[in-house]
Amino acid sequence: MIPFLPPLQALRAFEAAARHLSYSRAADELSLTHGAISHNIARLEEDLGGVRLFMRSGQRMVLTEAGQLLLIDMREGLRMVGAAFEKARAKRPSMAARTLTVSVLPSFAVRWLVPRLSRFQALRPEVDIAIRPSTSLALMDGRDGVDLAIRYGGGNWADLRSARLLKSMIFPVCSPEFLAKSPIQSPDDLRYLTLLRNPRQKWRPWFIAAGLDLPEPLQGPLYDDAGLLLQAAAQGQGVALARSALAADDLASGRLLRVCNEAIEDDYSWFIAWREPLRCSLIDFKHFVDWLHLEAASGA
Repeated sequence: MIPFLPPLQALRAFEAAARHLSYSRAADELSLTHGAISHNIARLEEDLGGVRLFMRSGQRMVLTEAGQLLLIDMREGLRMVGAAFEKARAKRPSMAARTLTVSVLPSFAVRWLVPRLSRFQALRPEVDIAIRPSTSLALMDGRDGVDLAIRYGGGNWADLRSARLLKSMIFPVCSPEFLAKSPIQSPDDLRYLTLLRNPRQKWRPWFIAAGLDLPEPLQGPLYDDAGLLLQAAAQGQGVALARSALAADDLASGRLLRVCNEAIEDDYSWFIAWREPLRCSLIDFKHFVDWLHLEAASGA
C-alpha cells in the first residue's frame, strides 16, 4: 500500500525554499507568488501535524531540525523515484528518442516559437518537437519528460546549464484605434491615459528613462501573462509596456504601434536551459538549439 504523499507542488516549494532559505527566491525560481510558496509549506506543516519546518533567526530564515531531516530524506526519495523512472524510460520504443519535449512560457510559445517552428520541421522532419506550454518551471530531471526549456529570467538556475537566446528592449505600445482617439505627442501624455499593467514588468523604470517623475500605476487592467497584456493593448484597452521579442509580429503587422522613442533594456532575457546528462538524442538537441540561435539572430 502506497503511504500518504503530499502534493508534488508542495514538495517542490519546500525544496526550493530550503535550498534558497528564502520564500521570495523560491517563488522567483518556480514562477509562483510568495503567498503560494507560504501556502504550500503551511500545507506540509499541517500534514505533519503542526511540525514547523522553518523558523526565523534574526533577519535570516533557517530550517528547523524537522525541516533538515525532511529535506535530506525527501531528496533521497526523489532521487530513487527518478532512478526508477529512468529504468522504465529506458524501455521506450526507439522512435521516442526522436521527440524533443520543450517546456516554454505560453506567451513566448504563441508569439515567438510556434510561428517559426515550421522552419525547423522543414529542415529536420525526422525530429518531432513536443511543445509543453507552462508557467511552472520544468525540473528536467527525467520525471516530467522535458528535455529542454526556454525560460525567462537571469539565467542562473541551480544544477542547470543555460545559454542566452534573446534579449529585449522595453517600450510602450498601443493599438492604432487607441492612438487615434488619444494622441500621444510626448511621454508626459501617458499620465492621462489608461496604462495596462503586468506585475513582472513595472512602469516606473521606463518613467525614469523618459524623464517622468511618476509613481508606479496602482490602477488599470492587470495581466499576469505578457501575451494577454499585448492582446489587450491590440484590442484598444490602453497602453502597454512591450518586450520587443514578443511584440515584433504585432508591430510588423500594424496591430500595435510603438509610442514614444524612449526604450529601456530588459533586466531579464530568454534562455535555453537544460540538465546534463541529456535524456534525449544529443544530435537532435544540438540541431534544435543551433536553429533557435539562428532564428534569434536573424530577427525574422
